[in-house]
Amino acid sequence: MALPWASSCSPSEPATESSPPRTSGNAALDATAPDRFRPDFDPRRDALPAPRRGGKVVIHVETLPRQLNYLLDNSGVTRRILQELHGTLLERDLFTGVHRPLLADSWVVEDTLVLRDERRLYGELVEQGERWLVVPRSTPSHELSAAVEVPKADVARIERGTVYTFRLRSGIHWHDGAPLRPEDFLLTWRLARIPQVRCDEKRFEFEHIVHAEKLDERSLRFFYDRQYFGAAAVFGALTPLPTHIYDLRAPQHPNARPEATDEELARYVNEHPANRNWIGVGPYRLVEFSDEYVEAERVDMGWPSQDAGWFDSIRWRLITDDALAYRALCAGEIDFTTRLLSDDFFRASSDPEFTSRAYVGHFYTPRASYIGWNLRRAQLADARVRTALALATDWDGLVQSFYRGLAQRVTAEWFDGGLDYDRELEPLPFDVQRARALLAEAGWYDRDGDGFVDRDGKPLSIEILTQAGSRAGEVFLQRYQETLAQAGVRLDIGAVAWPVLIERVREREFDGVYKVWVVPIQSDPAQRWHSREVGTGSANETSFSAPDVDRLIEVSASELDDARRGAMCRELQRRLYAEQAYNYGVKVPHRFGASLRLRNVRVGPVDPGFRVREWYFVD
Repeated sequence: MALPWASSCSPSEPATESSPPRTSGNAALDATAPDRFRPDFDPRRDALPAPRRGGKVVIHVETLPRQLNYLLDNSGVTRRILQELHGTLLERDLFTGVHRPLLADSWVVEDTLVLRDERRLYGELVEQGERWLVVPRSTPSHELSAAVEVPKADVARIERGTVYTFRLRSGIHWHDGAPLRPEDFLLTWRLARIPQVRCDEKRFEFEHIVHAEKLDERSLRFFYDRQYFGAAAVFGALTPLPTHIYDLRAPQHPNARPEATDEELARYVNEHPANRNWIGVGPYRLVEFSDEYVEAERVDMGWPSQDAGWFDSIRWRLITDDALAYRALCAGEIDFTTRLLSDDFFRASSDPEFTSRAYVGHFYTPRASYIGWNLRRAQLADARVRTALALATDWDGLVQSFYRGLAQRVTAEWFDGGLDYDRELEPLPFDVQRARALLAEAGWYDRDGDGFVDRDGKPLSIEILTQAGSRAGEVFLQRYQETLAQAGVRLDIGAVAWPVLIERVREREFDGVYKVWVVPIQSDPAQRWHSREVGTGSANETSFSAPDVDRLIEVSASELDDARRGAMCRELQRRLYAEQAYNYGVKVPHRFGASLRLRNVRVGPVDPGFRVREWYFVD
């Protein structure tokens, strides 16, 4: 997939009141060039200073996770922390978008040939006239010791890219000293198949892996039941869990209980203290997890030295007020934040207290604000009502006022730089009169003359949840309260703590929720839109269900040709946009501030957009 790097560059035109502050004038550079936003550095001319080890870097976070078990906690802040503390078989390079091995040393992808009697052969499939040549590529092979020819008349179907064989890096250890084993990856896959494990937002990623096996002490293999466009990305989400800690049935567990039921194992995993007292497998080890920060220190557990990080320790410090984060950066109390408020971002370059310590920049990842509607609520079940609520939303006003022109309107929650996204689909305009007309069509109009629409003796009143302390949520929802009132709709704003918001959405105890959605650059819409994901705890927060959408999702998931799949996804996007189960908002810029002590700061389009362990201090 081609990535539109140019769209991530800062504007090259002269700065105005509504454009970002000028930095070093490097707008024409590759958007991922190191230190390209520094006002005192030009990567085309200047050389980076030599890296050195040492120091503690402090990263601002707006919330802290409840735990660090990624199987159970799918939050963005968990992913950002685990990027330094933990590893997966593969990872997607944040700057190129290409998958590369991480805990795996190498991997081989093979195809499946299904015979008419349902026997299966695995290997590279090469078409030779009226025959298929099946060439085994992995070691040890599945059943074949040499290539075989199969007449096409004997073949029921072929499935591309359905077998993944991995060889693990040697010498990698968990942070408690135990060796990394193939069983640790197999455990995560097995747990995801147990309904009582609280991983509903992650379960779908592994549902098409129907068999997995250990080959030897460093090798393991996974089998898909069908070809799947996102197969490789799954292994970037398959976070291993230490078998000797989590698997009650494993012989190496100190309290092994081979007879433990699935329900007992699920409860053990869901409630395990290690979910918070995390024992990972990465270049940094957790040393403290408090209500104020998470801190990790560099540790030598076999991680490749060239990717082991430069800082002695990393602290993720909780500051819920973004204005206070700016002050903390000015005071040298934190080294990096991606949450500068617009006013702070635009005034920073003229603030001597700030410029003496830091500089600003901005970049984009696939994240967008949205309102998710709970379709289980009777007043929100009609698409005409949801469309009216979208028409009464002044998103363009938010772009200009709050984001000073840096945000961009979106019409779907997936990556807007890929073939899947329909860039010709126009966002709905701000049109209160049209909103009122649609509400009236759906039976909602002002019968009692109080200025608010009603039906069956009840006004159209909704509550939207937002994270307490979120300036963006506060500004947007206060304005939305005004524009909805113009359309005759009452809005109550429910500002609640993040854990409360997550739990209420999980249990579907909400009318609407305002959040920012972080998605990968290649995303499977099944998790959010397929009817099988309807239910508490899943990523289908709206409880949307439609048979034609299910079919389109299923067909597109098995399509490996990027162009054909892209066309299907664009059709799906148009179909879903008509439903307005999500009131899509804006692609939100990461407005960051970085300490001048930091060097080699790169930003890119894959969430979270940066890698802390690439950075280093130069005093």
